[in-house]
Amino acid sequence: MTIVIEWENAIDVEDKWTAAAMAALEQELETAGPKMAQKPRVTYLFDKNSVAPGTIERALDSAAPNMAKVADLEIVPTDGLTYYKLKNFGIGRAKTNISIMLDSDAAPQPGWLEALLKPFSDPEIVAVGGFTVLGYDDFLSKTFALSWIFNLRDEREKTEKRQKIHANNCAVRTAFFREHSFPDLPAFKKQCGFWLRDLSAQGFKFVRTADAMTIHAPHPGYRFLAWRAWTMGMDRDYQAFQTDTQSKSGRIGFAFGFFGKKVGKSWSRILKKGKKVDLPVWQRPAAMAVALGFYGVGLVGEIKSALTREFEPIQPQPRETPSRKTVAAG
Repeated sequence: MTIVIEWENAIDVEDKWTAAAMAALEQELETAGPKMAQKPRVTYLFDKNSVAPGTIERALDSAAPNMAKVADLEIVPTDGLTYYKLKNFGIGRAKTNISIMLDSDAAPQPGWLEALLKPFSDPEIVAVGGFTVLGYDDFLSKTFALSWIFNLRDEREKTEKRQKIHANNCAVRTAFFREHSFPDLPAFKKQCGFWLRDLSAQGFKFVRTADAMTIHAPHPGYRFLAWRAWTMGMDRDYQAFQTDTQSKSGRIGFAFGFFGKKVGKSWSRILKKGKKVDLPVWQRPAAMAVALGFYGVGLVGEIKSALTREFEPIQPQPRETPSRKTVAAG
């Protein structure tokens, strides 16, 4: 089993979240590793143009000094690869039957590894998605724990019913993924969604388990959030073009629909579930204003994309009938 970890998120978030992720992974491997037939392999991948040499080594020395003892550790530079390309590259060079994708700022919780691997006892399962929750420690992060795409800790059943797999916490059969890697799309964070859509269209089996939980770092500050909202809007327009409508007016209508849906959902969760993340009642109006601003920036980005960008339609994948031999070969 190989755990592929990109070092792109770590560039943006506070170091404490990356350190917590490393320490949690080391602890999980100390617990689960002895139960495995082979020593796990942990591969950190980074863009050598963006990360100084020795950065990851120093972080490991501080946060997870025993990582090299509990895993076969390797730190691999790449030339300009970004998030999804780092994950494709990492699994492309893996030599184990199962590969796990974990973000550099996502901290595995006890039982994560065993829960993520267990579904592969079914030879027809090709991918397993875990349960990611957003970490929080201040007003802004609490706001987005309620407003972002991830569910809260107690929403396990809701999470498992959602047909989604996030690239920050999932596992795949290595050989299968090499043939069905993340697509190269003109979008920032939509690759895993289109990837999963293709798997479903082709009839491959995947599952999601809430037992494999990680705590992901929150967004690092208002400036980052503004940029993330803008890229979210651009991505949503691409999604609208591919899945809903190719007309400019239809894409603008899709933008307003998404905006209304997300603001309404965020406000409802802030009001009803703020207590679950220790968000005081007196801060909830401000949290609602921040959520409105975030999705408002996203709306502007989505409308601009609809007015200025053109795309080529993605051809639908032909449906396959996966054989037991094909799927189990990973």
